[in-house]
Amino acid sequence: MDEQTSQPDESVEERPQALHADQLLKSLIARAVDFVVIGGFSLAAHGIVRATKDLDVVPAPDAANLTRLAVALRDIEARPNLADDFDLSELPVQLDAEGLAAGGNWVLTTRFGRLDVMQYVPGTTGYDQLQDHAVTALVPGIETPVTFASADDLIAMKTAAGRPQDLLDIADLERTRGVIDEER
Repeated sequence: MDEQTSQPDESVEERPQALHADQLLKSLIARAVDFVVIGGFSLAAHGIVRATKDLDVVPAPDAANLTRLAVALRDIEARPNLADDFDLSELPVQLDAEGLAAGGNWVLTTRFGRLDVMQYVPGTTGYDQLQDHAVTALVPGIETPVTFASADDLIAMKTAAGRPQDLLDIADLERTRGVIDEER
């Protein structure tokens, strides 16, 4: 902590915070944020469990929801995860309802681990499409069902991204649906 400004000392290197996805989800649900979970964590809703370093969510884009999201982000002490070359003051927008309304994707560090707020995701037209096809599932420790991207939408997003882990995830999703012959 910088004693002169009472601000966190940005020069101190922080270790990555362990992911507590349940706490991130509880925080969003407590503030009535409408969102769809995508990415690696969402695979669990389709019977696939794998390690992931973050929780990816696509929020509903309406102003009231983004305001609720901004409050939830303050609650969990979210801050943009910037490269070492950048300072928070260099961001063109702030992490608030107005900044969220500007669109874009936010990689955030929170007290419960990394949270990626995704408002543009290749392979999908956005929140409305994801919500229309979504599935809900219970997450241990959370009473409210959580909304997850459908297998078809996950496959489309992961195909568009095309990273090696995405290709493995696609194979797992297809395998769970019986598309890939297990005997190969």
